[in-house]
Amino acid sequence: MTTEVLVTIIVAFLGSNGLWALIQSIYNKKDKTQDKLDLINEKVDKINYKVDTSNATLARTHILRFSDELINGIDHSNEYFKQTLQDIDTYDTFCEKNPNFKNSMTELASENIKETYKRLLTKGEFKHE
Repeated sequence: MTTEVLVTIIVAFLGSNGLWALIQSIYNKKDKTQDKLDLINEKVDKINYKVDTSNATLARTHILRFSDELINGIDHSNEYFKQTLQDIDTYDTFCEKNPNFKNSMTELASENIKETYKRLLTKGEFKHE
């Protein structure tokens, strides 16, 4: 049986009102499904934002602590510097994408870390692990 024959039989059986009700039912189910998908996407976006905010906050903590340690004369390895530079990138990227997030807290600390890293890299004076 072809699709055309099947459609003809359904139309004859349901009549125009029945067919219209069937079509509306299909579209209503589609709309409800889309509404559910939209709600799920909204919730996923909120969860992603919370995770990203948490990662940025953790990166900020790492940055501030590392800078404090440098100020207090604690030496660090090249690898530890690289990890902290990644934290700076993570934090800065999040702040650029989320302008309402307080980001002025790490500006001087980040500068201190980067300047110290450049100086140590030039002189080759990193702490050896």
